[in-house]
Amino acid sequence: MKLARASTDHQRNALKLAMKRQIKACAGQESAASITRVGPQTLSDYANAANDRYRDIQCPVDVLLDLTLDGGPVALVELCRLSGGVFVPLPAVGAGSDWAREIGDVAREAGQAVSRLCEALSTGGTITVDESRDMDLRREVKEAIEALAAVDMHLQHLEETDDKPARAGA
Repeated sequence: MKLARASTDHQRNALKLAMKRQIKACAGQESAASITRVGPQTLSDYANAANDRYRDIQCPVDVLLDLTLDGGPVALVELCRLSGGVFVPLPAVGAGSDWAREIGDVAREAGQAVSRLCEALSTGGTITVDESRDMDLRREVKEAIEALAAVDMHLQHLEETDDKPARAGA
């Protein structure tokens, strides 16, 4: 027995429109095709929301990866949003990471987010839409997430490269 698709026509149409923007971010169909395994016409089909003939033709994940690496996460941002999430870009990593500053950023940003959330809760035991907007709570939480993501990215880089940090006096 085949079940109904989890995504809606509206969501799949939004993906096609995001693909149109993604292809533009890659300097057009010809340029985008040169860095993927598909041709310009196929890319056009992935972005064609106007013709029902192309309704079920969507971009494969490997092609989306190529386009994202070339033109940025345009369509990926929309895919994250449509699936109930958010795209959080990770910082570039390198040997000169300032661990103390980055961990301090986590403590500061998380503390500010928690403080603002508690402030909103203190006025009635729940957070209202108006409080969330007026106090810019989502921005506070996003800043804490980004600070944690920066530390996580450096830890991942450390593990992947097996860097051995120099110890004082060694």
